Amino acid sequence: MDAPYRYENLPLDTPDDDPRWAAYLDIFNAGFLDRRSGDKSVETFRRHRRADTAELGMITAEGPGLDGRQPVAAFASAPFTLNAGAGIVDCQVINTIAVRASHRRRGLLTAMMDEQLGAMRARGLGCATLSASEATIYGRYGFGVVNRLAEIAVDTKKFRLADHAPVVDGTVEFVDPDTLTDHFERINQAHQLRHRGAFGRQHGHFLTTTGAWDREDEGPSRGLRALVHFGTDGVPDGYAVFRHKGWDSKPITTQVAELCSADPTIDLALWQGLASIDLVERLTATVSVGDPLPYALADPWAVECTGVEDGAWLRILDLPTAVAERGFDTDGEVDLPRVLELDAEVRHLAGVLERVGDLGVGRSGGGDADHADPGDECGARRQAGGEALGHVFSNERDAVVSSSPRSAVHRNVPTGVERRNR
Repeated sequence: MDAPYRYENLPLDTPDDDPRWAAYLDIFNAGFLDRRSGDKSVETFRRHRRADTAELGMITAEGPGLDGRQPVAAFASAPFTLNAGAGIVDCQVINTIAVRASHRRRGLLTAMMDEQLGAMRARGLGCATLSASEATIYGRYGFGVVNRLAEIAVDTKKFRLADHAPVVDGTVEFVDPDTLTDHFERINQAHQLRHRGAFGRQHGHFLTTTGAWDREDEGPSRGLRALVHFGTDGVPDGYAVFRHKGWDSKPITTQVAELCSADPTIDLALWQGLASIDLVERLTATVSVGDPLPYALADPWAVECTGVEDGAWLRILDLPTAVAERGFDTDGEVDLPRVLELDAEVRHLAGVLERVGDLGVGRSGGGDADHADPGDECGARRQAGGEALGHVFSNERDAVVSSSPRSAVHRNVPTGVERRNR
């Protein structure tokens, strides 16, 4: 990255009236084809980024058409948590990245990625995560897909729980979303503890789930509604938030923005409550691939998968830390360097999951990819980058079990990880 470019940070204590706040946020708006943010949106952005103790990186430049030195690329990340299997661990989430179209293909994304990933590694974090709007960008930086999401449509006329479906005690009630204000953190923490691979939540999630902020309304949401499950003790233990899409939607549709609990039986109670809403003919939602809802219904075809997309991407930053944090059910060894010949830029990651043991706590053997035996029982090695390690590390079945050169993961590789998985 050459002149006139310079990497900088937008400090969180930057005064509220500093025009850099709006200029920084507008890099993201322009990059994602959105309109400019109003004053309330900029204020909310400041508030939730400060609450998250975010790292607001940017590259600035000066030249024709720019009013002095202005941001032309931005990279926002923040502390995050992940249930890695052995417990809840710290990581870093990359929330948003954008580069102005007039400044692309000049190494700005690579410069920002190097700066921030290096800082994360220096802080001792084992991994970083992001979600991507384009699938072809982040593999080159060592990120691999760790889960996939399904878009579903539920026909409410066919919705009926099967006789074998478990029934949970308690009640459901339709409430204002702000009812969740005092329960959001507790319910989400319980969900994360129950599900390996689940990520934590940020202040922005809190604001949107509780209806405190809606970008279209430039203030509290007027369209968001909530359904809450109450346990036998009267305490909320699960919720769904949703929006009706209006009479013009055919069939008449309600969009389920989020459904969260620590117990699949509570999830079913919430789905049943949503399907009972009068006049609604279809529910749409985004769920994890393999979500059990269809198998709990008398007619599984009441749930239609309308699309599949990548969910989270994972980047291994530090082997000893990441492997120690990843839980396993059994002891044993998985020698990835035998089958993966790592690209030069991630060659230091060759020892990932080389040894697994000590009551499910992983250890990194610090391996050397050059010792791999190309004639071992797993077959010939394949050239691989850190993208492949993210797949294998998470045991994301759809991403790992692949013969494509891009995945660079042999079909036999994940079995060792899968057998010891937690």
